[in-house]
Amino acid sequence: MKKIVLPLVMMASIVTLTSCGEKTNVTQTPSTETPVVTGVVVTPAAPVVLTRKETLSYAVPAPGTADLIEFDVTVTDGVITRAAAVGKADHEFSKNWQGKFIADLSSKVVGKNAKDLKVDAIGGASLTTAAFETFVRSF
Repeated sequence: MKKIVLPLVMMASIVTLTSCGEKTNVTQTPSTETPVVTGVVVTPAAPVVLTRKETLSYAVPAPGTADLIEFDVTVTDGVITRAAAVGKADHEFSKNWQGKFIADLSSKVVGKNAKDLKVDAIGGASLTTAAFETFVRSF
C-alpha cells in the first residue's frame, strides 16, 4: 500500500505546483457583429481545355482500302465545345458520305460528353461516325 501512496502523493504535488499562479477571471461575450474577411479572393478553377487536330485513317468496306479524314475538336471540362472535320477521301462514294458527316457533325456532338460519346450515324455515315467516336473518346 505504501508503494502506491507515494506516487499518488508525488503526482498531486506536481499538479498543485503547476496550477499555482495568478488566476484571472475571463468573461467572454458573444459578438453580434458579422465577421469581415478581407484580402481573400476566390477564383474559380480554370476550365480544362483540350484541342486536337488529327488526320485519321479508317477502314471502308472495300478490301484493303481506307479513307482519311481530319478531325479538329475542342473539349472543355470533358464536354465537346467545338467539332469540325475535313474530308480527305479519294473515292467519290466516300467523299459523298464524308460531306454529309461534315455538314451534320457540329450540331450532333457539341454539348455532349466526350468520354462516353455515342451518336447515331452522323449524316448517315456510320463508318466515319465510328472513327469520330473513337477519336473523341481518346481525349
